[in-house]
Parts: sequence; structure tokens; C-alpha cells
Amino acid sequence: MEERRNDLFTLGIPAAILLAFVIMDALFQAGIFAKADGAPVNYLKPAYSTGKLLNGQIFDEYEKYLQDRFYNLDRWSSIVQTAEILTGKREYNGTYVGKRQTLFAVHSTGEYSGRPVEQSLGFLEKIVTDYHAKVMLIPTSDEIWKNRLPLYADSFDQKGYLDEVQKRIGDEAYVNVYAKLFEKRAEEIYYRTERAWTSLGAYYGYQAWWERSGERLSYYYDPERRKAVLNRFSGSLVKASGREVLPERISVFEETVGKEVSVNYDGKVNLKGYYRQEYLDSDNPMGYFLGDGFGLAKIEMGNQQVRSLFVVGDSYANSMIPLIAPHYQTIWLVNPKYYRGNVWSLLENYGSGKNVDVLVLESVTGLLELYQ
Repeated sequence: MEERRNDLFTLGIPAAILLAFVIMDALFQAGIFAKADGAPVNYLKPAYSTGKLLNGQIFDEYEKYLQDRFYNLDRWSSIVQTAEILTGKREYNGTYVGKRQTLFAVHSTGEYSGRPVEQSLGFLEKIVTDYHAKVMLIPTSDEIWKNRLPLYADSFDQKGYLDEVQKRIGDEAYVNVYAKLFEKRAEEIYYRTERAWTSLGAYYGYQAWWERSGERLSYYYDPERRKAVLNRFSGSLVKASGREVLPERISVFEETVGKEVSVNYDGKVNLKGYYRQEYLDSDNPMGYFLGDGFGLAKIEMGNQQVRSLFVVGDSYANSMIPLIAPHYQTIWLVNPKYYRGNVWSLLENYGSGKNVDVLVLESVTGLLELYQ
């Protein structure tokens, strides 16, 4: 009985969608919802066949046909996508449409296995051996929020990779941010519309870092006092997928705002503070966190600390640097994605002193993508 009910449901959804197309077509013919007379028409009404219904072609043809005539195209596209999701479609232009208004970048198993894994492990082993680095690799949202992914979505096993990292470099060097983020997975630790963790997620990363260091925490941040800097944010995954979801907000910890730190980018540009206000009005609001596109940044806090920090990181590091910075006098941040020189030479120059700590602070997928 249950199988029969499921079969009827599976057949019923496409039939209902097709019926909706027919009704919309009838409304267009009556002049309701249609474009103004004389507007160009590029697609003719598709001919129905059982074969087209079964392979889904009829839906694609009807979508083009109705989009060509519909005056409110964005809303209609959203309706079509919802119907496609109900019939089993999960991916749009490298983006999964998940539960709870969440979009995910697709990280397929095949894309992140084999050569990228072995080469990245070799890099981590070398930097730990030669520079006594700590390694903090941040799982992306599709790993921690697996319960929000659509059914049967292919997602690289980041937890398995992190277990191998820990095994290869040893417990002393490994910072287990996975455990902290998984513990806090019910909270909004990632953006729903962007490939990034939120300031709250970065805060829990900061906690994992200092817990591993074994030092007494000297700087405290209040998660309840985060300041919103952009209230209606729709990230890059919205544009990539074409899927409209509820906007979210970008916020920062008040304790990090207005600091008179000096940031030098690629030896050319000097700016004050951790945050770049101009990015909030751009197509890349995530650049608000320390900037974007630079290969090497030197951050000087002007405090009385004696230790420095050399960070090999990606954009995930940018939002955690303001939290970790007061523990150091100077931070060097190199992003291998944009840096055109030799990272090992930089490490030799700035990461080998007795008062220097070295930290790999990358997303799991960001590190693996360096070796694809």
C-alpha cells in the first residue's frame, strides 16, 4: 500500500505541474499575465507527447514558452524551480538548493579526491615538520549541515579527510574546529547564501584555536553584542543558482570595530582597521572582512605583544583574523590562491623566528582546490 501511495505521488506531481502549465497557457491566451501586445515572441507552444513528459523535456519547453510571455519573469522562475525541486532536481549551476532556505556550493566526491588529497597532505606534513605549524582546516557548510542537503546529494567526505589530516600531522599540530562547529550546528554558523562562515562561526573557530593552544584566554568577545553591518544580504550562491531565498545579514563583533590597526596589502597599499566598508555596496560584500584579492597582507596591531603570527589562509581566515589579532604584535597573512611568489620563501623569511607562530587557516575545499 505504501509503495502504491508513493507511486501515485511520484506520478501526481508531474501531472499537477503540467496541468499548471496548461492553466497558465490558457490565462495567457486570455491576455491575463501576458506581455503587452506586440512584444517579441521567440518560442512556440510545445507539442505534448508521453515521451516528453517522462523524460522531462516537456517541462523545459513549457518553461521557455511561458517565460517568453510572462511579464513577471523572476517570480515565474521561482515557481518553476520549486516545481523542479519537488520532482527531484537538486542542483543549479553548481549549487544545491537545500532545506531551511539554504544554498550549498557543490563539492562532489570525484572532484576532491585522489591527487588533491595526497598533495595537500604532503604540504601539511611539510609545514608542520619544518615550521611547527598548527593546522586548522574549516569544513564547509555542506559537511556540518548535511541534514539540510537535498536527498542523495553528492558531497565530498570532509570529516574523513580531516581524520586523515589529524592522523598524518599528529594531535599536537591539529586544531579540531570540526568538533566545535558540529557541536554548534544548530546555530547560524555559516551563511545560507554564501561560501563562508559567519562571524559567529569564526568565533567558534577562535575558541577551538585557543583551547588547543593551552593558554589562558585574555580576550573575550560577546556573541550577543554582534553589530549588523548589512541587513539584507544575498550572497553569490543566489546569483549562481537563480534561486531566491530569504536574505540574511552580515554582522561583526563590536569589540573588533574601530581598531587602529595598520594593514599593508602586497607591499603597496596601507589602510586602517580590519574592515573595508566600501565592499558592502559592491557585488562582493564578503570583501568587507579585511578585503579581497590580495596575496600578502601585513597586519600590525601596535600593541605590547612580543609574538608574531604567520597565517597561510583563504577568505575564511579573513573573518577570524580580527578575533585572533590582539594575541599578536604582527600577523602575516598569505593567500596562496592570489600570491604569485613562493610561499616557502615567505615562511623562511617571516615564519621561522623563535617568537613566531605558524597557522594554516583554510577551508577544507579551499586547500584541496589549490592542488586540482
